[in-house]
Amino acid sequence: MSDELLHPDEALALVLEAGRSAFSDAGPRALETLPLAEALGRYSPAAIAATVDQPPFDKSAMDGFAVGLSLEEAAALEPGRTWEVVGTIAAGVSVDAAPRPGQLYRIMTGAPVPKGAGFVQRVEYTERADGSRDLVVFTRPENSDNVIRRGENLRAGDTLIGPRRLRPADIGNLASSGIDRIEVSRRPLVGILSTGDELVAAGSALGPASIYDSNGPQLSAQIEDAGAHARFYGIVRDEEMALRVILERALSECDVVILSGGVSMGEFDYVPKTLESLGVRRVFHKIAMRPGKPTWFGMKASKAVFGLPGNPLSTFVNFEVFIAPHLAARMGIEWRPAVVSMPLGAELLRRATDRAEYLPVRLTREGEGGATVALPLDYHGSSMLSVLSAAEGLARLEIGVARRAKGELIDVRLLRA
Repeated sequence: MSDELLHPDEALALVLEAGRSAFSDAGPRALETLPLAEALGRYSPAAIAATVDQPPFDKSAMDGFAVGLSLEEAAALEPGRTWEVVGTIAAGVSVDAAPRPGQLYRIMTGAPVPKGAGFVQRVEYTERADGSRDLVVFTRPENSDNVIRRGENLRAGDTLIGPRRLRPADIGNLASSGIDRIEVSRRPLVGILSTGDELVAAGSALGPASIYDSNGPQLSAQIEDAGAHARFYGIVRDEEMALRVILERALSECDVVILSGGVSMGEFDYVPKTLESLGVRRVFHKIAMRPGKPTWFGMKASKAVFGLPGNPLSTFVNFEVFIAPHLAARMGIEWRPAVVSMPLGAELLRRATDRAEYLPVRLTREGEGGATVALPLDYHGSSMLSVLSAAEGLARLEIGVARRAKGELIDVRLLRA
């Protein structure tokens, strides 16, 4: 392995550090405040504390009757005792007066338990006495008070949610604490350039030596899915001045720029020298990873530039491994991929072991009720984008590993978590 090749973990550390620095250097400009209704999918870079106890009062865990005795006191009474129902407490209604000896309040699930009530007798453990709605008899003793105590779930000041990308449950948690506006990270603007004379846009006529550009649409979708804004600058021909003009514009407008193609050592691979001529400082070029060896990464002040291989599977994998974490770091979040360890469904063999390799797998269950296994997908090089339609994860093989046996545990990075 050449000394020039960085291990992918070393490359990722550099990419993450650049993202963290960009977020830190931006200071208050990195943040904006949004109504809670608009915050789904946005990144909250700080922990948020609960503003009220949850629940904010002692509440009934079920429909039943609030009893002015403790469980022990009620258990000591003679069986068959008749209780008088003196009122009903519905959700949203509070009652200050405690039930007197021999009296009960009918209470609904979620309603406040009155002071002085020791427990709630569930309705299933009662029956009407003499057919009267206002007189009941307990048919069996309770073994729980059936009360959710104030602050039992969370106390005011406790962490409500930690730093994260906001999901529907987080929106519900924030609303439960009365929070209607939240400070979130601004979404980075990410520019995309597809390079290559062979590329044409979808919907155009396909020439005899042309292929449709899939990287531009694919990267746009990945960027939006990662919580950032995508701006596609189109297809750039393999001509140095044309590349320079569009790159200069993208660098002036965007926080991050991604190019696909033109980063290798071919006669028409102008990307690295054009970037450096525009003042982009190279951080690394080439990593010990398959697919994605020619990957280029550089910085210009706080702006990041990624030069990715043109093969679409390489572009996809490189975005998942490096760019998605970088974008999260730019929004103040320490992003971690969803990785699970599971058995291999078939033997994995490879000839070249000089690079770490990400292999597409699908997840399947072995037999009825069997374990979920990772089944390697057959693909023939990094231009075979169609394999990703069936892939549910990426299995990583480390440098020097030529074989993994069927049934052996392997780490799988989930793509459809």
